[in-house]
Amino acid sequence: MAIPVNKAIVGKEYPPYTVTVERGRIKDFARAIGDLNPFYLDDEVGRCSAWGDIIAPPTFATTFRDESRSAAMLADLGVDISRVLHGEQEFEIHRQLQPGQTYLCRTKVLDIYEKAGRSGPMAFIVRETAVTDRDNEIVATMRHITVVRL
Repeated sequence: MAIPVNKAIVGKEYPPYTVTVERGRIKDFARAIGDLNPFYLDDEVGRCSAWGDIIAPPTFATTFRDESRSAAMLADLGVDISRVLHGEQEFEIHRQLQPGQTYLCRTKVLDIYEKAGRSGPMAFIVRETAVTDRDNEIVATMRHITVVRL
């Protein structure tokens, strides 16, 4: 028997949270994903670049998490974390993320839909997180799909 997912949270916006990007985290992330691009790792190259400092790899924003918001969404959905899978994630970079900057992240549930899978019914939760700078200008947009085995 399928476990119902609370579809009433479509359109819900979660409280915003801030993230300050640290130079060492950018470099550690770049090394961890095996991208040794000097724009991510070399301070001198960064200083001489159009950005005036190193930049973060495009997928670095995946580190912008607030576990309490994720837990709140799961509670709102009414599902157990043991039934949850990471489905998909995409990034739209409007401006490069840089060290020393603090960004505000706002997450909203855009859609919830169900599909039948080989192992049974699944629900797909589509979220979008807007990342803005101190002037409230969009720097990046992250779209996430979370899968729940029903």
